[in-house]
This record gives sequence, C-alpha cells and structure tokens, in this order.
Amino acid sequence: MIKTVTGFLGIQSEVVSSEKLVATLGGMLAIFFCFYTTAYFTGTTGSMAILPSMGASTVLLFAVPHGQLSTPWAFMAGNLLSAFIGVSCAMFIDPIALAAPIAVALSILVMHITRSLHPPGGATALAAVIGGPNIYELGYWYVLTPTFINCCILLSVALVFNNLFRWRRYPQSLMRYQSAGYHPDTRRIKMQHIHEAIKRSELVIDASDEQIKHIVDIADAIYHEELIAGFVLEPGAFYTNGKPGRHWSVRQVVDHREHKDPSLYLIVYQVVDGDQKGTTDSCSLHEFAEWAKEKMKPKR
Repeated sequence: MIKTVTGFLGIQSEVVSSEKLVATLGGMLAIFFCFYTTAYFTGTTGSMAILPSMGASTVLLFAVPHGQLSTPWAFMAGNLLSAFIGVSCAMFIDPIALAAPIAVALSILVMHITRSLHPPGGATALAAVIGGPNIYELGYWYVLTPTFINCCILLSVALVFNNLFRWRRYPQSLMRYQSAGYHPDTRRIKMQHIHEAIKRSELVIDASDEQIKHIVDIADAIYHEELIAGFVLEPGAFYTNGKPGRHWSVRQVVDHREHKDPSLYLIVYQVVDGDQKGTTDSCSLHEFAEWAKEKMKPKR
C-alpha cells in the first residue's frame, strides 16, 4: 500500500548531502546577483514580478544541472522567447484574463518547436502580462532588461560554480561517464538505441542519452553484483537452467579460472543432460550465475 501511494505521489530519489549543499549555495549566490540587477533596472516592484521565474530557473540550473530542461539553450531561448511572447500578448491582447493564458500557451508551443522547453519560461511570459505598470512601461525592453541580463548572470554563475565540483559539470555535455567494469551486455546498447527508444516512448524525459545509458550500465552492474553475491560456485557440481521442455539443460563445472572481475572469471563446463548434451564450453562467472537456476544432486 505504501509503495503504491509513494509511486502515485512520485516522491523523488534521495541525493547525497554534498549535492544538496552545493545546490543550495549556488542558488543563493545566483539570486543574490539577480535581485540587485533587476531592482536596479525595474525597481523593487518590477523585480518582484520577474524574479519568481528566475528563481525557478535557478532551481533547475543548480539542483538539476544535468537535466535537459537546464541546458544553456533551453534556459536562454526558453526564457527570452517566452519574454517576447509575453510582451506581445500584453500589448495586443485585451483583456488581461485572455492575454495571460494565451501567453503561457504560446510559450509552451514555441519552446516545444524550438526544442528549448524550460518550465520557468511560462512564468517569464506570465510576468510580462500581469507584472504591473513597471513591467508594461518597459515594453520589449523587458526582453533585454531584465530578462536577458538576468539570464546572463544566472548562466555565468552556473558555468563557474557548477564546474568547481568534479561530479557536476555544466552544461551537461561536459560530463564524462565511465563504463569500464560494467557487464558486457549493456555495452551493446549504443547512444542511438537510447535516442530511438526515447522517441518511440513518446515521453518528455529530462535526461540526456548519455545519462540514461549511464544509469542502465549502473543498474546492470548492481544486478550482476547481487547475482554473484548470492551464487556459490562448487567445482564438479551440477547445475540446471530450470527451463521447460527441450530447452532444459544440466551442466557440470569441470574447471574454473578465478579472477577478481566476475566478467573475467572463466568457467569450463560440460553439458551432461538435456539441450546440447555431450558438449563442452566455457563462459564467465556472470553468465553462468545468470544461467544457473538451481544446483542439482545426481542420483546414486
């Protein structure tokens, strides 16, 4: 019941304490600069209208720096295009109750078309419509001051601050993921396979192909670690794959060559019954542990 409720709510995964601290400090530093810059150009009232969207962008750039919604293109284009749309709706659509939803809706559409989806862009467009006299007076200057200037400040802080830490690089294209030591099965999955799978899924996923591949590799490695941890190899013992019908098979371990890496731990076996009876072959400990469902005792 608890798992069903938490799954429905979508409670996020836990992150390490260092990541929480870095995101908090980076966000505070970015908004500190943005606040004073916005107040200088638009006054305190104007800053109250535009800063909420910058605050939302800050969460993405510093708490989720490797997300697709946080890339420099998504951040800059998403906010600037939305700002332009918001000002246009404020100027040419009356009443405000109609201008506001159209501004947000058009922003979503344009961000999708330009592949620059950035959720705070919706707030940037909305602020141009409902921001009050100080924002209206700016007209299209709103796109430049404070939106463009604030975006430049946030982007600069994100580029410098995030790259101070080896585990988080910004933009995400600077990240490098190690795949050495993972099970060979996942190495056959290439970036184009991940990319095509995302397209076929028809989902908007806030992760790059490289990130998804990295997670798949780690998940596979964890699976095989658990598999090996629960498997005790006994030389000379008989094992079966437990499959029904003609696919059933029994192997006897006749030799083995130990290695610290389970994928390089070699096992030589003879098929003593079932499918391919009488043949001799070899495989890694990983492969044998995955194949073997049960250890058998021969009749005497």
